[in-house]
Amino acid sequence: MATAMEVLDDPRLDRIFRLVARASEPRPLPVLLRALCEDAAAILPADVVSVYLRETDDEGDVLVMRANVGFPEDAVGSVVLPLGEGVTGFAAEVQRPVMREQAETDSHWRGFDGLGEERFPAFLAWPLAPEGKTMGALVFQRAASNPFSDADLALAGALVSAFVLALDVAERRHVAASAERRFGAGEVRLGGTSLVGGAELGRAEVLATLRDLVGEASAEGLEDSIDQVIRKLDKGLAKLRLGDVSRAGVAQTRLVLEDARFKKELLKEVAQRGVAPGLAALARRYALQASRVEHGEDWLAGRAAEVTALCRLIAAQHAGRPLCRPGGVLLLPDRPGSLLAVEAAMRRVSAVVVADRLPSKALAAQILRDAEVPTVSEVAGLFDWVRPGDPLLVDGDAGLVWVNPSEERVGKLKARRKQ
Repeated sequence: MATAMEVLDDPRLDRIFRLVARASEPRPLPVLLRALCEDAAAILPADVVSVYLRETDDEGDVLVMRANVGFPEDAVGSVVLPLGEGVTGFAAEVQRPVMREQAETDSHWRGFDGLGEERFPAFLAWPLAPEGKTMGALVFQRAASNPFSDADLALAGALVSAFVLALDVAERRHVAASAERRFGAGEVRLGGTSLVGGAELGRAEVLATLRDLVGEASAEGLEDSIDQVIRKLDKGLAKLRLGDVSRAGVAQTRLVLEDARFKKELLKEVAQRGVAPGLAALARRYALQASRVEHGEDWLAGRAAEVTALCRLIAAQHAGRPLCRPGGVLLLPDRPGSLLAVEAAMRRVSAVVVADRLPSKALAAQILRDAEVPTVSEVAGLFDWVRPGDPLLVDGDAGLVWVNPSEERVGKLKARRKQ
């Protein structure tokens, strides 16, 4: 075991102190957690660093990968472990760190097909459990030739403090924002990154979850719902003014809806789990499959946002409910898939706001740009300050979102439109 003096003399400590300071930066939590993962990977060092957060879904308490470096981007949000399952889940449940030279030899091990974990068998999981409250786990992985040492274990514990602080600061900001709302906070300005210009007014609207969409509905007629999604997509695309790049990307996604194997797997998952859990499980599984068989379908296997959008559209069609409505401001926690962007454009939403980062070259961003839907991404505090139905003014030119905009601000926008 590393002595206290050995740990104190470790030159990596200075970088850890700076990392802790960075944890309180006012950035969207997903963006901040990824930045902390990048820093932690460089400090320890590690080939892979992942943050799992405790959440509740249809399967109960689970750990969801919410930030990562080292694995494909679409692993984030797609890797889900029941609390207590896998080495990560075990470490979180017992609130003790677990270090293994070969993680696969541990009796708790659970792998994910397509993730490529076999390349990094050296494993170190440290629970995020301040004051005995399990919030998640921080996981480090390396190649077999570079196992973790006792000194690494101690420094990993120091790194954990930055992630715990980031989660604590995010929670305190959420509580503070909720308190201000209760006391009738007026106009609030939220900054972000401009993706599509233009300024529009609208009421805040959030995406319904799969469970909220379909409830306990049976799977009867689900295959017909898929066919109806295709027909509505084709009809809507005929009316939208999209560029060649956008149309080509959407065409690739559309092929999956007609793929017999996709339908077979979807119906199998739904039959085993129910409609909402089955669609969610299928989306996660496709996102983790690094490759499939032929071009035209393999490109999609690693793109969680695309498959998730497909499943949402199928669920909405099956439930007979729209995902979004004309004139609303669509709020999204994560980057949308291309079909969700198409749906937003077809439904004529006034604007789109994304809490997470949406690259300007992403297909969804290109579609929203072609459709001239004002869009702002990387909005810190979006879901702390905004509730469904809140009046919003989205300024895509300045990358700003105004909650409860003042009459003066609204008046200036209307006057500008008349010019």
